Amino acid sequence: MTLLSGCAIRAQPPKEEMRAVWITTIYSLDWPRMPHANAADIEKQKRDLQTILDQLKKANFNAVFVQARLRGDVIHLSKIEPQTTHISIRNTTHRYDALAFAVEECHKRGLECHAWFVAYPLGKENTTISKRNRDLVQKHRDEMYLDPGNPKTARYLLPLIHELVEKYDIDGIHLDYIRYPDMNFPDKTTFNLYGRGQDKSVWRRDNINRLVYQLYDQVKERKPWVQVSSSVIGMYDDHIKVGKSYQTALDVSQDPENWLANGKHDFVIPMMYHKDNLFFPFVEDWQSRSHGRLIIPGLGVYRMDKKEGNWTLNDLTAQVEATRQHQMGGQVFYRLKYLTDNTKGIMDKLAREYYRYPALLPPMPWLNNMRPSTPQGVEAVRDGNFMQLSWQPVRQPDRKHIFYNIYRSQNYPVDTDKATNLIATRVAETSVLISVNHAVESGYYYAVTSYDRFHNESTVSSPVYFVTGAER
Repeated sequence: MTLLSGCAIRAQPPKEEMRAVWITTIYSLDWPRMPHANAADIEKQKRDLQTILDQLKKANFNAVFVQARLRGDVIHLSKIEPQTTHISIRNTTHRYDALAFAVEECHKRGLECHAWFVAYPLGKENTTISKRNRDLVQKHRDEMYLDPGNPKTARYLLPLIHELVEKYDIDGIHLDYIRYPDMNFPDKTTFNLYGRGQDKSVWRRDNINRLVYQLYDQVKERKPWVQVSSSVIGMYDDHIKVGKSYQTALDVSQDPENWLANGKHDFVIPMMYHKDNLFFPFVEDWQSRSHGRLIIPGLGVYRMDKKEGNWTLNDLTAQVEATRQHQMGGQVFYRLKYLTDNTKGIMDKLAREYYRYPALLPPMPWLNNMRPSTPQGVEAVRDGNFMQLSWQPVRQPDRKHIFYNIYRSQNYPVDTDKATNLIATRVAETSVLISVNHAVESGYYYAVTSYDRFHNESTVSSPVYFVTGAER
């Protein structure tokens, strides 16, 4: 049974938006802070992640991107690649599946869990891939990369994606570094073998697009509700003049507008880690490229660090406001540490103002637009200092997962279009406990909707009326 707070909430953010954060596992940047060597270390890693997720849930975040593949290594127990030494030390006999644990803990809290998958970079070390598949790897600027132009690269990566989708109850595959590192990538030999007389820039773009298309179709064939997204360069091209040259998505053979226009992505996250005239003009530009799908800006909360730009709190909140003014799909923050550390008060600001209410994730009508059935039999009874709200489970044979959203209002009927009436989202059970204030006698109507993994919401149930004050 889920326990909800009965506290009053005053702010008025949108009812639907993604509120997410990247949880970085590489270099122990966010979680875990140290690799485990024994069972006690494993329990500490688990407790630390639970604390992180509790903080995010309390602040009304609704999704996380957990870095599952780093640089040719992974956080889960894979049959293809080794578990990263950022999770476990080498040669330890103690093992656990960190991704399976993360998914389970996210879902307990009503958070979506997307597997963040770094595509081409392999790091500086001589990785397992380099040893076993030398023809797939190119060295560039002291780093190793899978070669996007080699057809065998896609044949290597797609089984890794299939393993994630098949084995784990993830809500999304989130691609990172799905691009060339720069225009000087050393792929002359590959181009001579496979270029077939094309312009090289077109050929490179086609290589990335081909993998994206294959990956999207593979995911949707197996689990159509698993979302496919990518973090992409924050400026699409250079048509907006900013007085200085910056790397754009097209510079690195990345064409996310193509993916959206051709139905091969559910959303993209431009990494918009600049401010002022390097941010605001590009918000509208990205939105113009959405083709009816979602653009969800990635915001650089790390830039408030004194060593990373020393941004003010207002620099960041102005960007949150801009995403809402342009009716974008939400916000994703990089990195987690700066939120959980409450750098310059950012977590408090989000929780008290911008994220004061829960929010549903934006619907995806291109995948499925059929509403689930409406919950029936909503009841409310006193249970000590709580009210127990319960309802009958929705039976939906064509959908594997059904969740529930809870609304509360002093007015009848309950208006589910108002974010101020939403008090809980993605509840997995058919009963919740809501704390009540016995010092104040006040009556509320409570109502429930059902909700599926395509983010479709049912019509609202018949409400039940409950007086929260002391019984007479």
